[in-house]
Amino acid sequence: MYLLRILSKYLLVWGTSTTFVMQVQGQSTVHTDSIKQQLENATSNIQRAKLLFKWGDSLSISDTIRSIEYIRQGLKYASGDVQQLGIGYFYLGRVYMDFSPLKADLVFDTALQHLEQIHSVNSYIYQSRTWANKGVMAQLRGDNRRFIDLFLNKAIPLAAKGGDSLRVADGYTNVALPFMNYGEYEKAALYLKKSASIFERLAPHDLRKVDVYCHLAKVYLLQGKLDEAGKNIRIASLALKQDPQSIYAPNFHAIESMYLLRQKRWKEAEQTIEKGLSIAEKLKNRYDIRQLLYQKAELFRAQGNWKEAKKVLLNMYHDGYIELITDKKQLFGDLAAIEETMGNFKEAYIWLQKQREVSEEMYAQETKTKIADLEAKYNYIQKEKELILAREKTNRQRTIAWITVFIFVFALFSFYIWFHNKKRRTAREIEQLKQQQRIELGKALLEGEEKERGRLARDLHDGLGGMLAGIKLNLSQLVSKKHNLEKDDLVQTIDRLGYAVNELRRIARNMMPTSLLQSGLAVALKDLCDEAMLPGLKISFKAFDLEDNFSAQVKVMIYRIIQELVYNAVKHANASKIIVQCSQSDQYFFITVEDNGKGFSTKGVPNSSRGLKNIQNRVDLLNGKMEIDTSGEGSNINIELYVGQ
Repeated sequence: MYLLRILSKYLLVWGTSTTFVMQVQGQSTVHTDSIKQQLENATSNIQRAKLLFKWGDSLSISDTIRSIEYIRQGLKYASGDVQQLGIGYFYLGRVYMDFSPLKADLVFDTALQHLEQIHSVNSYIYQSRTWANKGVMAQLRGDNRRFIDLFLNKAIPLAAKGGDSLRVADGYTNVALPFMNYGEYEKAALYLKKSASIFERLAPHDLRKVDVYCHLAKVYLLQGKLDEAGKNIRIASLALKQDPQSIYAPNFHAIESMYLLRQKRWKEAEQTIEKGLSIAEKLKNRYDIRQLLYQKAELFRAQGNWKEAKKVLLNMYHDGYIELITDKKQLFGDLAAIEETMGNFKEAYIWLQKQREVSEEMYAQETKTKIADLEAKYNYIQKEKELILAREKTNRQRTIAWITVFIFVFALFSFYIWFHNKKRRTAREIEQLKQQQRIELGKALLEGEEKERGRLARDLHDGLGGMLAGIKLNLSQLVSKKHNLEKDDLVQTIDRLGYAVNELRRIARNMMPTSLLQSGLAVALKDLCDEAMLPGLKISFKAFDLEDNFSAQVKVMIYRIIQELVYNAVKHANASKIIVQCSQSDQYFFITVEDNGKGFSTKGVPNSSRGLKNIQNRVDLLNGKMEIDTSGEGSNINIELYVGQ
């Protein structure tokens, strides 16, 4: 991307309120050696084309022939790239503008044919610049209607489409100038202020704003508002300090001289005119030179130096600075007035005759264009209103669309969260219900089982146990009274009946331990361990912080869990030592059963193993968890139970 310079072309229409100032964008002076070096280092034809366009554009004022030569070389390198060809023809047309407007117009058309094929930001910007230059040439021909039309319908919209707000500001400046020419100063000031606002907001150091404030100063001078004009001239002067020799300097000095002439500060006016002429001559800008020479003639007229004023105007006429018919009319009128003041009535009459001829020619042209100009004004205002309304409508539609999308997304997200939570909540409730049903069923089964065991225990103990005890007593009496009975047989029977009674009582204790109901869980577990001991097997029981503050059902379940663990170890572990430990912490009950036996494989335990299965079921019913650690050196089973209400 290469830098652009600003080439200002000023078209002066002779008259009190008819100064048009047209701006065309360009690039600052480029160092030739630097570009040559870049050309040598370029790696592609497109890079070379861009550099040649840049080089040629930098020479468009000082060396037209070389400028055209370099740009044409660039067009050869750009062959095949539609956008770069369009850009090259744009720069070539800018060079032709100075000496061949007709050819420039044709070249600009060629540029547009290429650029309009490409839909990119860069293409939109160059299309805008091309239409702006065509508008400038239309105004040079006196066609203000086409000038306004091209800026309003082409240059400004394309600049906005390309996102170039500063170029939009330039457009506002350009469309303000015809209003100033027609004496509609308020409208001219309005558009110039819009332009100045954009520059101050986006590019406060851009030198283009010098011209904007100069135009504003001129509008206020034409209105007789010297204070307002002075303020804008001072703002322009401060901005110009960045580059006092820039292409904006000549116009600034011309406007400043107008302001100084109104205040009759002759010396300062002369100094600023000479300073502006010096810069304009270095830049070879005929428009600036002409404007400053006219101000110089005005200075001499204001001082009463008619001879010098006449000399300056005649030199302008003979040197070809007066080209447009409107300029000629103004010049002839000014020369006639000077000759009359000097007493040269014959020469004054000749100049008046020339002015009349020009006026008749102008009248014919003005008659054709007057209606068109009025229509252009009306269309311009309407177009601007339509542009504003369209922009507001687009913004409103965009806002509504975004709000609608946001509401839809928010509603969709809210529905998803609600549905997801409801689904999870429903699933959780169903699972909890199933779990509660399983728990209630298990509790009911266990309660029924324990009740049945209790009933059987009572029946066996109180019924069958009593009867067997009675049989034993009767047999004992028979043995003592009747000596003719075979004593050995009766003794054997008595022993067997005694064994049956003991076995019956043992079964009754297993089904519902009396000590559990009478003495509590700790005593019952101690009795369980003592009764399970065998010769060569020691079972020790330790209890820590046990409380009997939970239900009898929970106590029974804990008893059955430990009973099953101890009996399994006794039966299968081949251990010599078993340790049973119980402890309690608030609502949690902890069980540990260790042995030094042969251990067992948890993978090898069949699913149908009733022992571990019954233990696990009871643990689950108490919302507990069980961990088994077993090896060839023994087993360690840890259980945590919830015994809260």
